Amino acid sequence: MKSFAIEPYPSEGWYLIKGNLPGHQARLRVWAILELECGARRIPLSASLKGRVFELLPRPENAHEIRLEIEGENGFLPPDLLSLKPVSHRVAWRALCKRLFGVFRALDADKAKRLGLSWWTLLTRPFCSYRVLSALRYHYPAPEYARWREHYWPCSSVTERRLSAHLKQRGLAGESVAVLLDARGGVRASEFSAENQLSLRTKVVALTAQSGDWPLSSDNDSGWVLYTRPDQKLEPWALAWFLTDAMKHPEAVLVYSDHALLDSAGTPTEPRFKPDWSPELQAVSHYIGDCVLVKRSALKDIFDTLGYLPSVYELALELGVRADPSQIRHVPAVLWHQAGTDTQPCEAQLEAHYQRHNQNAEITRDDRGHLRVHYGLPARAPKISIVIPTRDALHLLKPCVDSILDRTSWPDYEILILDNQSSCADTLAYLQAVESDNRVRVLAYPYPFNYSAINNFAVEHARGELVCLLNNDTEVISPDWLEEMASRLLQPGVGAVGARLYFADGRVQHAGDVLGPGGCACHLHGVIEADDPGYMNRAVLPQELSAVTAACLLTYRSLYQELGGLDEENLAVAFNDVDFCLRIREAGYRVVYTPYAELYHYESVSRGKDDDPVKKARAEREVAYMRARWADVIERDPFYNPNLNYAKPDFTLGKYPRIDWPW
Repeated sequence: MKSFAIEPYPSEGWYLIKGNLPGHQARLRVWAILELECGARRIPLSASLKGRVFELLPRPENAHEIRLEIEGENGFLPPDLLSLKPVSHRVAWRALCKRLFGVFRALDADKAKRLGLSWWTLLTRPFCSYRVLSALRYHYPAPEYARWREHYWPCSSVTERRLSAHLKQRGLAGESVAVLLDARGGVRASEFSAENQLSLRTKVVALTAQSGDWPLSSDNDSGWVLYTRPDQKLEPWALAWFLTDAMKHPEAVLVYSDHALLDSAGTPTEPRFKPDWSPELQAVSHYIGDCVLVKRSALKDIFDTLGYLPSVYELALELGVRADPSQIRHVPAVLWHQAGTDTQPCEAQLEAHYQRHNQNAEITRDDRGHLRVHYGLPARAPKISIVIPTRDALHLLKPCVDSILDRTSWPDYEILILDNQSSCADTLAYLQAVESDNRVRVLAYPYPFNYSAINNFAVEHARGELVCLLNNDTEVISPDWLEEMASRLLQPGVGAVGARLYFADGRVQHAGDVLGPGGCACHLHGVIEADDPGYMNRAVLPQELSAVTAACLLTYRSLYQELGGLDEENLAVAFNDVDFCLRIREAGYRVVYTPYAELYHYESVSRGKDDDPVKKARAEREVAYMRARWADVIERDPFYNPNLNYAKPDFTLGKYPRIDWPW
């Protein structure tokens, strides 16, 4: 519980801080600043999703000053939005016990255990337990990584005993693991040590610039190789965890993990909490890093093919082609640390990889300096049907359609406007006029609004091989948006592609979707500025995801129909696009987000908000359906990380890790 503890100070009595702040903000941070004789204490306070603050704080017995600081998404808010007053012990303990026992009862056993909470800790350390439970509220500053790591991942005697017993039980105690040390980059091999690995033996082989032959013998060992570099430091349990995961999944050929950087003092900082395997992201970022466990036979096969030992980056590219995605495993825990900066992908190696596999692709650098892959298109461009549902809203529909007709460079497309009971004379006149363009058809859908049913009806009448679902409150920015999306959709195994969308003010509205954080499904990153690259550059790089929004989504018409389209029975309005993407992945296809297809999106302007009883009831049913149908993905979205914040998908450090030791 150290992550949430307050450094103790002599106290007498209590302060109660309460009030209602503007709710539903992307960011809301509240601090109490105590000015004591020994210095200032900055103490984080929690707030609910709706902005409710109700916090107890021990009142120092010595002379002091106290003030409040409130930071909202658009800057600092007046501190007088909150009241601060001394309260009696009776009032304080009543409020403290209400939170302690009310919240604790609602925790499941695994969560309580991970937080270090029990009935005993509630009774013996009540205020510390109160701080832990308060931190679970929606708004609470992320803990510092060093304290979080010390609390949740200690190398204690208990950890060592459990690890040793775990390995003995599985016949792995004393197992020998080959460590292949890639010292070809100039870092001295002597800087690396694997002597701290618990209950396992290692045999380190250094790979230098002069190395040419296969360097590993086939002595009695695990059949696995830890492929790493001299400038990396392993956690004491790294090999045991790597090997445990490999043995649990015998089909695996590669296992990678999260990692953190080391600062100049050798302290772990800036953790890299990664998604599960994403070949698109790996190609342009090398996000998995340079410390992996690889099956010896797989490494030997690639060595024989290439005639040399590849870097970890090349190895991952090759295994991404040769192996099934399920064979590339991710351990969502920091098992190693990188001195200096992360290794960058190599443009020459990526080009050689595509040439080796006869893949039509050109590599360039984007405006931010990242590698960008331009996939080739077939000689005959497939026809794309762009489906746009609308009801009146001419002020949105006309700019949307005009932007497509005026800016889109794709040579063969049709626009299907689905008129859902428009009654405005100007809209009806426009719909009649716009059909004079042979690229536009207007189809009447004279039934109550059901977004899923409207799109399903449209796809039945579409003539294109590919179908683009597009909201009427969007506008095209990049003329080659369809080239970018289609070129990625036409890659092997891809079933849907989503675009990067902006609000009218230029902030990012959509850079992919995620399930779990926030309770169901929402946009990754939250609302960020256009120049914000996002965590690990994930807002500005193409990658596989669980879902993308159908405000702009490209897929195959045949696949759409094969999967039954959008779910018009259970998801008439919301989450139908997320559900569709999840069914695409369930069928074995990939869902890809690309930042290089850009449009504006004013987000549900024409539909409005779910603010009346009927709409609220429908929205609650749709959420309930999603939570029942996709409970496993909501619990653990493979493209988020269980160490990150699950109150909202802002990629900040989670209040607690949603994983535990494997032993």
